[in-house]
Amino acid sequence: MQKYDAIVVGAGPSGSSCAALLAEKGCKVLLLDSATFPRDKPCGDAIGGKALNVLSRLGLEQELLNKGFLRNSGLAFSSPSGEEVEIPLLSDGKELSGGFVCKRLDFDNIVFSHAKKSCETLQGAEVVDVIFEEGRAVGVKSRDSDGKISEHFAKLIVGADGASSLVARKTGCTQMKMEHYCSAVRAYYADVGGLKGNVEIHFLPESMPGYFWIFPLSCHEANVGVGMLLSEITKRKVNLQRVLEECMKNPRFAGRFGNARLEGEVKGWSLPLASAKRKCAGNCFILVGDAASLIDPFSGEGIGNGMKSAAIAADVLGGKLAAGGISEADCLSYERALWAEIGNDVKNSYSMQRLGNREWLLNFIIGKAKKSKRVRSELASMIASREAKKKATDPLFYLQMLFA
Repeated sequence: MQKYDAIVVGAGPSGSSCAALLAEKGCKVLLLDSATFPRDKPCGDAIGGKALNVLSRLGLEQELLNKGFLRNSGLAFSSPSGEEVEIPLLSDGKELSGGFVCKRLDFDNIVFSHAKKSCETLQGAEVVDVIFEEGRAVGVKSRDSDGKISEHFAKLIVGADGASSLVARKTGCTQMKMEHYCSAVRAYYADVGGLKGNVEIHFLPESMPGYFWIFPLSCHEANVGVGMLLSEITKRKVNLQRVLEECMKNPRFAGRFGNARLEGEVKGWSLPLASAKRKCAGNCFILVGDAASLIDPFSGEGIGNGMKSAAIAADVLGGKLAAGGISEADCLSYERALWAEIGNDVKNSYSMQRLGNREWLLNFIIGKAKKSKRVRSELASMIASREAKKKATDPLFYLQMLFA
């Protein structure tokens, strides 16, 4: 039996980052994925500040710039009543520090290609089971395209296999209630009018409680989509693709999509939100990314927390793995470190999600932001600074805006 320090199941951004960072710590890593790269994945394609921190650590931020992927310069919001405001993304209140919008077909392949340089990889290898010995995860079984089953063994099993994670199911990590899932659809459109480099989030009556987005991939192409809580979709029997079409036909946007051309298909997916704290560690296994249910409850963005979880896992466990081995207590220390890092942020995002369901409040905030430089500055700070997001749950914040 070939023995690895770690087996990472799933080679998306979280899994590939985790594999590469563990290898940097001196670990021997096997990275498996059922797909063959490059491969697409339905997503909003926004890559924010949390992901940039890890990309810089991997040395990949400059590669994104060199390949010409669009760096967004700010955010544009509109309220249900039709008020619109543009807000630059600020870093320390001084300079623009926007993220990227990059198709997952390209982005995931960049991160995976980097991991391949230091890890052993298996593509087209579907993991079908987790192997246990005396309650401890010791390996996985994979099936190739010919149906051949192989066994692989390691000191640590990392589940990075997405929202429907097999590793999560096999290790007994509990499923969540419907109100902690959202669903979304997205499509790529060419010749979209009015793209300015802003990530656009629009709260339209058609998409409430949820939002319609336009994320620019270039000066003429955009990722366009809509997302909503799964509990609302089920209760109201919502057809999200139809909602997307209605949003594009809304008088505020019909002109921008008058000459737009659909590229490919409209694709949908479901997302487990971090508002339900899922178990993500146990006896010689951990979960990262969507498998650990780390998607931001307000924005629906998962790449940032996913890559952050990968970095935390490598920092907490990498040295011990390379030096000899780990225990269940070590894996649980990863879980504690993860939630110590992202817990308050998730809590505040969840509060913002619930506040965002109130049309009057969205109308009030965005209307004030349009008129007041001070409010725009506060909102920019809330977006750029994790700590500032706490203001969204402070009643005094809205009282201050009332008199701004």
